[in-house]
Amino acid sequence: MGRGRFFICSMLLVWILLIPMRTSAQRSIFTPPEKSNCPRSQKQADIWYFGEHAGIDFTSGSATILTNQDVMTAYKASSVMCDSVGNLLFFTNGRKVWDRSFNLMPGATELAGNVGVTQPCIIVPRPGEDSIYYLFTVDVLAFMPDDSYTTRGINFTMIDMKKSGGMGEAVTYINSPLLSPACQKITAVRHANEKDIWVIAHKWDSDEFYVWLVHQGGMSDPVISSTGSVQGGGYADQVNAIGYMKAAPNGNQLALAVTGSDNIELFNFDKTTGEITFTESYTTQISGISPYGIAFSPDSRKLYASLLQIVGNGPPSTPSYILQFDLDVGLASPVVIDSAVGIRLGALQLATDGRIYISRTVNLLIKRDSLDVIYNPTRPGSECNYNRLENIPGSRFPLGSRAAIYSLPNVIQSYVDIPVFTYDSCCYLDATQFHITNHANIDEVSWDFGDGGSSSDMDPVHGYAQPGSYTVTLTETFNGQTFIDTGTIVIHDLPQIELGDTIMLYSGATVNIYATPDMQSYWWSTRYTGPVLQVETQGDYWVEVKDWNCCTNTDSVYVKVFEYFIPNAFTPNGDGLNDQFRVVGLYRNITFEMYIYSRWGQLVFQSDDIDHGWDGSYKNKIAEADTYVWVVYVDFLGEDIRTNGDVILKGTVTLIR
Repeated sequence: MGRGRFFICSMLLVWILLIPMRTSAQRSIFTPPEKSNCPRSQKQADIWYFGEHAGIDFTSGSATILTNQDVMTAYKASSVMCDSVGNLLFFTNGRKVWDRSFNLMPGATELAGNVGVTQPCIIVPRPGEDSIYYLFTVDVLAFMPDDSYTTRGINFTMIDMKKSGGMGEAVTYINSPLLSPACQKITAVRHANEKDIWVIAHKWDSDEFYVWLVHQGGMSDPVISSTGSVQGGGYADQVNAIGYMKAAPNGNQLALAVTGSDNIELFNFDKTTGEITFTESYTTQISGISPYGIAFSPDSRKLYASLLQIVGNGPPSTPSYILQFDLDVGLASPVVIDSAVGIRLGALQLATDGRIYISRTVNLLIKRDSLDVIYNPTRPGSECNYNRLENIPGSRFPLGSRAAIYSLPNVIQSYVDIPVFTYDSCCYLDATQFHITNHANIDEVSWDFGDGGSSSDMDPVHGYAQPGSYTVTLTETFNGQTFIDTGTIVIHDLPQIELGDTIMLYSGATVNIYATPDMQSYWWSTRYTGPVLQVETQGDYWVEVKDWNCCTNTDSVYVKVFEYFIPNAFTPNGDGLNDQFRVVGLYRNITFEMYIYSRWGQLVFQSDDIDHGWDGSYKNKIAEADTYVWVVYVDFLGEDIRTNGDVILKGTVTLIR
């Protein structure tokens, strides 16, 4: 039974520290915050700088004029990048890059983009790297009458925002070539994994699309798809390189304008593989004007295109047009939304407020200080309210004496994949706040929350009785017409967390308190932020855990420090008081060994049961009154108590007769 351990006799008195247990009703509980779900963090396209010193800020949810930059002129598309919460990082016209203080960025002042091409640049972050960005640039095809040309094609430059004191710097791969020759088109959209990003371009004199995947490790070799028309030709056909290309916000389709051929082409895009397949094309029927700008509606079900007069440097003799295609039926029968006399309607871009903005100018010299607006791009035909806000026609967006020319920012289209309505607080027991993304042209609304509840408030608050998936229906009414949208929301259960009521801790040892594993974050009462808290002192401890849905829950536990009480004397005289020498303690999930020796080292008693003590006898005879030496070994079996090695207790006890 014994371990046969060698011991050194010494005097050690171990006294008791018995502290009452606490009930769950006495526990200290930390109150979780009122709202705990993940905030929206897709504001990378919330600030626009474009054209001749023009700017718009969408960070509040509504468009606000910006007139604070006087450094950049972008005749065609620019590109701007914010962080995930809408703080400006840098912007470019494809030739130069400016930081958030409007200073030129080191290493990025002579890039290979040409400010005269349709889409000369686009900025793409490297997933998993908050500071690394790829800037793709597109050069012009400079044709000679003999059909020869020069071009640098598509290049990329890497920018590190940790450089230059956090202002950014072009650090490597500066003007590194990717594809030449190339059309004046480049767009980007997220991979199906919602992390990596596809960058899409079109080769010149070819039917080939080149698609690169930007991922955490860098950039992949291109996926090449031969599909659609050949975009190419010589000196007389160079206009075939012109025209926008856009991915749909949901990433499933791709559309482009082949200006020289008067074609608008639609493709399917595989977000998983990067492969592109031709769907159909439409040849414009209005003479004198050609397709140029492209934009999808927020729900990716409608496509808009601008048609403008390409030839001539003076005021256009042919009006510009805006077409709407209902993609549920294809490209065959577009609707003319509006036309503009004496104006060239150029770039179209969907914004995070759910509206499509359109650049307008006469030419490069005669400019206009406002944008046209499609206020409700998901609605059909004239009900999309082109330049009409609250029944007031001509409601354009002013630019504060700045001009767009042909320019609007070229953004990753996934950044404007904004639903008709959003919701905050998707955790059980939270109040769920609904927000309509685009409040333009709404007389009244009706909400069906999918659980029997309803509301007529514009941005209502609703509480769900149970976690689960709910189909929410929003009905908007304007001028007697109703428009219905649905969306599925998930109310997540709170993360499970159970620390227990009381944990016993042996004095001088430590105990590990285990919170639920694989949470997004932990916050303990000690300010520790890991999943396992090591404790060595008595007290209340609480933890708040946040799961990957950003739902939080809390629990607390009381840690009670204890020692085993071992008396220093006993009187085995049969009076019922102190008749045995034994170890007294509450914690029983242990292995236990006790050995008692005479002053000459003779073993007189041993036990492996904490409740079985010495009655003062030896070999069935009464042991003489004397001082005896004892040693106790305790091993704790449960994971709730950890000790710094085995607990070994030593001391003496006096047997009194």
